[in-house]
Amino acid sequence: MKPNGLHERIIVALDYDDRGKALHLLDKIEMVRFVKIGPRLLAATDWSILREAADRGKEIFLDLKLHDIPSTVAGTIANLSRFPIFSLSVHAASGSATLKAAVQKSRSLSRPIHIWAVTLLTSFRDETAADELMLAGSPSEYVQHLALLARYCGADGVISPADQVARIKETCGQDFIVVVPGVRPAGWEPHDQQRSSTPARAIEAGADFLVIGRAITASSDPAASFFQIVEEINDALGKTG
Repeated sequence: MKPNGLHERIIVALDYDDRGKALHLLDKIEMVRFVKIGPRLLAATDWSILREAADRGKEIFLDLKLHDIPSTVAGTIANLSRFPIFSLSVHAASGSATLKAAVQKSRSLSRPIHIWAVTLLTSFRDETAADELMLAGSPSEYVQHLALLARYCGADGVISPADQVARIKETCGQDFIVVVPGVRPAGWEPHDQQRSSTPARAIEAGADFLVIGRAITASSDPAASFFQIVEEINDALGKTG
């Protein structure tokens, strides 16, 4: 599924510790279509937050980064089917059997969930990724390998650092969805994101979706920040088009 408008390229990360703040943001920026909900907000609230977001017309990217044996992941997806979820993250490093089980279970649902495979967390620097994960090749090669594995297993797309998007599109095809997390407009602190990118750079590289949190959620005027990023995307697409 490709986004239909510029505003749909942005997935707003609801990384809040409070239900009221999360829902207030959604009420304040009605144009937002896609939101990311992960363990932080779920732990601060409960699973009903998914329905509350969906009731406001939002498509939910549930960022659980599932990493387990095939039967556990498939069973989790079956249980998640009672919630209004658009997409779900599964670690590509969990292997082909788990990825295939996730895809198969998702496609068997009356309302399939898009499976997006996590490649390399954007909190990793190249040197720490190579050392701590004991990579045989470079972090770039690792990301590309997992992207191809996810494509082979039938996943709808991957979550990848921005600097790997162009090559993933070349090797996996333009129809393969690439989601870039850790996106920060120019001038924003990267915080714990070691492989962050600006919206313009990620879009120019070919990203389909950008996951953006604090630049919108921590802004004194979230709606204005959201539309400013939409304009930045528009400018970047004008350059690439």
